Amino acid sequence: MINTAHGITGAVKPLNYSKSAAAALGFSLILGLPACSTLPKQTVQPMEYAFSTPTEATALAKIVLPLRDANPGLTGYHVLYDPLEALAARMELINKAEKSLDLQYYIWDNDKIGSMALHSIIQAADRGVKVRLLIDDNNAKKMEGIYLALDQHANIEVKLYNPYRFRHYRAMDMLLNLKRINRRMHNKSFIADNQIALIGGRNMSNQYYNFSDNYQFSDVDVMLVGAASDEIIHSFDEYWNDDYAFPVKQLVNPRHYTLRFDGLKQQLNDFNQEITIQNYLDLANRSHAFDKWLNNQIQFDWVKAEVVKDSPSKIKAKAKKEEHLNFQLLNHLSNPEQSVDIVSAYFVPEKHGAKKLNDLSQNGVQVRVLTNSYKANDVPLVHAFYQKYRQNLLENDVQLYEFLSNPNAENLNINTDELASKAKVSIKGLSRSSLHAKLMALDEKQVFIGSFNFDPRSAYLNTEIGVLLNSPSLARAVHTTMDQNLSKYAYKLVLDANQHINWKIKLENGQTRTYYKEPKMKWWQRAGMKIISWLPAEGFM
Repeated sequence: MINTAHGITGAVKPLNYSKSAAAALGFSLILGLPACSTLPKQTVQPMEYAFSTPTEATALAKIVLPLRDANPGLTGYHVLYDPLEALAARMELINKAEKSLDLQYYIWDNDKIGSMALHSIIQAADRGVKVRLLIDDNNAKKMEGIYLALDQHANIEVKLYNPYRFRHYRAMDMLLNLKRINRRMHNKSFIADNQIALIGGRNMSNQYYNFSDNYQFSDVDVMLVGAASDEIIHSFDEYWNDDYAFPVKQLVNPRHYTLRFDGLKQQLNDFNQEITIQNYLDLANRSHAFDKWLNNQIQFDWVKAEVVKDSPSKIKAKAKKEEHLNFQLLNHLSNPEQSVDIVSAYFVPEKHGAKKLNDLSQNGVQVRVLTNSYKANDVPLVHAFYQKYRQNLLENDVQLYEFLSNPNAENLNINTDELASKAKVSIKGLSRSSLHAKLMALDEKQVFIGSFNFDPRSAYLNTEIGVLLNSPSLARAVHTTMDQNLSKYAYKLVLDANQHINWKIKLENGQTRTYYKEPKMKWWQRAGMKIISWLPAEGFM
């Protein structure tokens, strides 16, 4: 959307599973290349802390602080399921911020959503809001000229996390130091005036907010105030002050880009006046009347909560086990007695995880897992390692569901038709979906929401953040929603009399269709997945 002197840039695929990463991994395994440090030389950076900026007199504080006083030690939460409400929440919080915005993301694309947010961020900075933007460098290549221009604003600081040293020849970093490059900051946090924090699975890109012409991600965020929001703020500070967080101006050579701040601002102003963007923003703001909710009818559910998060030292492979999210999560979970519902875009349980789920199921606990079908998965390599566990899990009565890539029209977002007509979004794009949510509910007690997938990459390599809410009402809602809706947007996997996997889906007429081979997978894809599953690469998934 924004011209940085190298043309119009677009969406970038994560390196974690890209062809270049796979090639680099293959060469490293075959040739046994030793890891060499490719990290750029860091200069001494001043330590900065969010709570050094007083925000108690802001408009958001006047809304939040009385609620906190009435619920000491607790966390207020509001779940953002609808993508338009999720966007409206972000835009409205940017617009209402008076002192600070701290934003941490794995992906921020140079597309319509990314540009809309940047336009509002610049407006916030112009009125005196201090903005800190922390982005993982894995997907920053096509945005680095924009980040460099943004950083020229007196109130905006941009840092890139775990950067590549060879800016234009990134494969060199992969070959020379794959161990470091393969570990990424996958956290997503959005903090306004130290009062309200959002975390979850959504990045800043069209696909997460029903604005993509290619496909949409089905995702979930949670808005938090109170005790948990304070912990998320502290986590942001940890990463911001970490020695793997580099100022963009230290990494990016300005001679490679002609774009400067004034030019960036003008482009964003022009972009924001386009009728398509205004239509979309109007629809997002009207979707759930977020502004009215925030100002007049704010309703948070207040519960005990635990923020679970990885230490930045996990990127360096130096984190203690108690500094790992998965250790903290297991430590805080109650032992389920009735049900476990897992929603994970990428699900590779490994042997010990599969055994845990099998044991729960054999002890009478209903265990359900919703993950992507092969066609819906935006990272097919992960599917190769997930499918290894299906037979065993099904034999132990673990229920598996696989998300459809093309949900029935009646099950699409209620705003689909209006999006297509007013915001010029392709119906074809909106009808092609991929599950991206990361959520777990235990009994009618606890719910986890965050950036953490139930796979080895999230457990051992990437850094993540999430929150465990002790909320019986939310746990019941998740369980009931899955009861009522799984058949509408997912295949149910079952074993037939010969112990072969079948895929069942309910049709619009109420009948059930059974697939005896994996749906929408050609024979050569099936063979390829089998071969890939034999490779010693499960720990990278």
